[in-house]
Amino acid sequence: MERLQAVADYAAAWSGEDAETIAAAFARCWAQDGTYTDTMTDTVVGIDGMVRLVLGTAERYPGFTLRPTSGLDTHHGVGRFSWLMTAPDPIVAVGVDYGRELPGLDFVEFTPDNRIARIVGFFG
Repeated sequence: MERLQAVADYAAAWSGEDAETIAAAFARCWAQDGTYTDTMTDTVVGIDGMVRLVLGTAERYPGFTLRPTSGLDTHHGVGRFSWLMTAPDPIVAVGVDYGRELPGLDFVEFTPDNRIARIVGFFG
């Protein structure tokens, strides 16, 4: 797997509409014990945890989309990319009203076979 494809599959997982679709996308790119942390969540572990996170985000922000807005900048098994979350209703995260667009930046660590081992996300 290429790292860019892993990030594309990760973004596709956030766009899934049901648990099965989301889990299938994460299965393509996520390490079994991969972790995710951002300013709104405690550390989430594994594919099942990520599926619950995405479904919870969809409950909080119905109709949201998330898409990368930059290329993947990578070296030595780590990388970063920016993204944009949009929603029909205002997005309030960590007490900040971002309107209908929340920009962010994810830092990524990859496994030797280029699966995602860790993401640390930042908003704004």
